[in-house]
Amino acid sequence: MPFHLAVYSASIASAAANVQLAAITDPVIAPSALGYLVPPVISQVIRVLPVGNLLNRCQLNSASIRDYTPFDVNPVSVGTLFESPVREPWLLDNPIPLRTNEELDVFVTNSAATATQTSVGVVFADQPPAPFKGRMFSVHWTAAVTLTANAFTAFTPVLDNGIPSGTFALVGLRARSAGALFARVVPRGGAPYRPGTTAIQGYDGGQNWQDRYGHLGVWLSFTNTTLPQVEMFSLSADAAQDGFLDLVQTA
Repeated sequence: MPFHLAVYSASIASAAANVQLAAITDPVIAPSALGYLVPPVISQVIRVLPVGNLLNRCQLNSASIRDYTPFDVNPVSVGTLFESPVREPWLLDNPIPLRTNEELDVFVTNSAATATQTSVGVVFADQPPAPFKGRMFSVHWTAAVTLTANAFTAFTPVLDNGIPSGTFALVGLRARSAGALFARVVPRGGAPYRPGTTAIQGYDGGQNWQDRYGHLGVWLSFTNTTLPQVEMFSLSADAAQDGFLDLVQTA
């Protein structure tokens, strides 16, 4: 099941309802005004991940969504970083269908007029995820890259231990950095989509259970010589990262 994490993020100074949040630059999904054009193939929204320390409302809007009414997202994570567990609406069994190439916009409401960074992750997919079962193992990785604040920064993770020769399915991700909000993986070959989820900031950080051990199905496939990169979106210029890849050997 291909899926892709896209992020809207901006410093919002207004407390007025429905302030539009800008989509950040994404090499896979085309921009349109302050939103994204819904990509072909992955035209359903399976997750919405809002976070902001003054955030109290989040809303999705597009031409097809307006056939009914703008989609109010609840719950949201109130805080500079995601709460543990992450607050998100349960859409995995019943995604939001969109029309290819329509503009998807995100609006937020903050509780005060103080300027603050507010971010919303949107995960596009082609269908509801089907869990993947197989003999799994997890490998720990590290990195020492200075992240660019409020943007995705890509790097190659360094595994503590080598993996066998062969082909592997990535079926889960855990990524930690001091100010990170989101993490996704960059394939080397194949479909361009960059599957991802929320990041953690401490070793005891709580992700939602579907992020690990095959619950979202196969994120992507790779060989032992084509390890995918990791991208992290952070609020700060962190210089140390680590995490885990959940893998199943398929060939």
